[in-house]
Amino acid sequence: MTTTTASETKWVGRPIRRREDPRLLVGEGKYIADYTLPGTTYLHVVRSVHAHARIRHIDISKAENYPGVVAVVTGAEVAAAMKPMLVPSIIPNLGGELQLPTVYPLAIDKVLWVGDPVVAVIAESKYIAEDAAQLVEIEYEPLPALINPEEALKPEAPKIYEDWKNNVLWHGVLANGDVDKAFEEADFILSERFYGHRTGAAPMETRGALATYDGFEGLTVHVNSQRPHILRMAISQIMNIPHHKVRVIAPKDVGGAFGTKAPVYREELLISYLALKLKRPVKWVENRMESLMTIGHERDQIHNLELAVRKDGKILGLRNRMIADVGDGRIGVYLGFVMSWLGAAYLTNAYDVPSVHIDLSCVVTNKPSSTPSRAFGEFPGRFAMDYAMHLVARELKLDPRQVFETNIIKQFPHVTATGITHDSGDYEGAFQKLLEHLDYDRVKEEQKEARKNGRLIGVGFAMGCEMSGLGSQIFVPMENQPGYGAATIKIDAHGMVQVFEGDSPQGQGHETTIAQAVADELGITIDDVYISYGDTFGTPFASGTLGNRGASYTVSAAVLACRKLKPKIQKIAAHILGVDAEPEDFTFANGEVIWNKEPSKRIKLRDIADVAILGPTKLPAGMEAGLEATAYFEADIAGMLSIGVHGAVVEVNPETGDYKILRYVVVDDCGVPINPMIVRGQVHGGVVLGIGNTRYEKYYFDETGQPLSTTLMEYHMPSAADVPDIEMIEYNVPTPYTPLGTKGKGEGIPGPVPATLASAITDAIDRPGFKLLNLPLTAESIWRTLNQK
Repeated sequence: MTTTTASETKWVGRPIRRREDPRLLVGEGKYIADYTLPGTTYLHVVRSVHAHARIRHIDISKAENYPGVVAVVTGAEVAAAMKPMLVPSIIPNLGGELQLPTVYPLAIDKVLWVGDPVVAVIAESKYIAEDAAQLVEIEYEPLPALINPEEALKPEAPKIYEDWKNNVLWHGVLANGDVDKAFEEADFILSERFYGHRTGAAPMETRGALATYDGFEGLTVHVNSQRPHILRMAISQIMNIPHHKVRVIAPKDVGGAFGTKAPVYREELLISYLALKLKRPVKWVENRMESLMTIGHERDQIHNLELAVRKDGKILGLRNRMIADVGDGRIGVYLGFVMSWLGAAYLTNAYDVPSVHIDLSCVVTNKPSSTPSRAFGEFPGRFAMDYAMHLVARELKLDPRQVFETNIIKQFPHVTATGITHDSGDYEGAFQKLLEHLDYDRVKEEQKEARKNGRLIGVGFAMGCEMSGLGSQIFVPMENQPGYGAATIKIDAHGMVQVFEGDSPQGQGHETTIAQAVADELGITIDDVYISYGDTFGTPFASGTLGNRGASYTVSAAVLACRKLKPKIQKIAAHILGVDAEPEDFTFANGEVIWNKEPSKRIKLRDIADVAILGPTKLPAGMEAGLEATAYFEADIAGMLSIGVHGAVVEVNPETGDYKILRYVVVDDCGVPINPMIVRGQVHGGVVLGIGNTRYEKYYFDETGQPLSTTLMEYHMPSAADVPDIEMIEYNVPTPYTPLGTKGKGEGIPGPVPATLASAITDAIDRPGFKLLNLPLTAESIWRTLNQK
């Protein structure tokens, strides 16, 4: 008899096509806009036209009387029905000095940015709601707008929150080691001011929700949130509704999020209140202008960075006076500042810097709150740190690769001076792999030849350590939320395996990757596995899809649930087969449970399921029916990281400042790739987002706080024509801290892009004193730097 071994049925590591894609490609995906219930009403939000103003009077009478309008609601009414939004469970607990704003879904006495929600208009159609909104009359008293965080820090600056002592939402220090000694012993001190502009992510699908309420079932909210369980908890606490009477459901399909759909937003509380008030379904989907005015605003940091360096390029210590523009800071969970805090904690990146002192001030301005975006808080810091290392090399007349090689972390586990744990990896090997694939020495020779012909060619590189999920040791203090992964495995009477995951994806490919891991564990095919997610009434509690949790934490939980269930399956197999065997004496392969001692004795998994569920009298004595197990995964270490090393070759036109990316290379470590094709997609997408943020995208504001990037004409996202071919090289080092050795991938990939491009451009220009200290790196900014006196 031919036997099938587990290795022959292995699914992990296969670059199979995503199972989600067929329904999306034929237009049968179901997004939040596709959800409608009988009797649905539609919400339109009237937003502030001023960046900073007092509300003197609101007249809603004309809007209320407009045909088809169901209700018009102002801030005072909503505030009377709930607690202030920032309840303890969604307030970060990061120490330092925190000043909390009072937040309700609608502005009451004052607006703080253009787009601040003021009035809710609910009508029988979205068109009627939009028309009626034009009839709302609001009398404002404009106030001075603070747009620059450095100006907002000045003692004489007007206070945005009048009951605060200043405009600093959060201030803290991250420090360790003997920084003063490091600077005393330094041969050279680099001191520069780096600026990372306001940019981030703009998902294809905007935010939206559909809420409905009845007295028996309670409140149900369909919402394209990254964190349905956290949102459910927040709604219950803020609105004083029993937890079991709140159900949050994320749609099966979400058109991207990239962090922007992770906070608890004011509109989610507003629509919940309206459903309770009207006892009818209420639907809201923001338009593109609202989206660009409200979410995806991140980065926006100033780094006054000093490096204490030995003459061989070794960094002995760093100081950084860091200023983050957090906008109004009025979003749940993050308050606009958690991203910058984490960016400060991860500032030293892949380098062993023993002494650190980072002073971080998170400053409120009259802009929308900073919200999470891919490369969470790290994008400006990656630019500052890695580009600074290239500047060190230029000042000390060293090859930049020597500076990087001297400082790269080499021993693992490694804990940085800011307390970040690097669990495992081979950072030095990944860096050498990049230089090898770039053929660095050959490029430098070609650079010399090109200069003879008047062409300016340059090569640059940067590194990026990205979080591989965040465990509870970090997540609990950072967000008051657990970090574990959670999954339930349930085998039905037909032998099909259902996986319930607590996290809810937005395009990451969970239906494929989790199925691959489970198929390997149970010796079945991915067609025997189906994934359920999004419904807080049917899935185990988890903190949401963010921070690279999928492959590291969620998949690990599914694997552990399988392993928890397998001994029971094996005992049933031994009982049915009539053999005296221990559970470990069986192999799962080809949909069967096989006795290793005599492979001809085997039984199909579906037959075991039939007994366990439909024929429990055939089970071993004392065994309960059913095949189901839930597992919670926590890594046995404070943090896990994965590494990416980026390199680029560029050609610069000094007459215009424009530059062309001739090559872009990424050496990537994701531990054990569950699906290499999905990993490549994550890398490609991350680099494109990084190029967009570095070259094209910026949220502009005029001196009065009016946003100037409210359409995709002004907020220019790159198209396929704007990005180069991206070469990706795998350099995988499995982590010993997850069951499969897997690491998360996707979150931090944009981070190394700006320093990679800035260092390549600087290498091409090769002019004394030429430095690119401010993002974005546009043709105009490079031309101006070249021509400044």
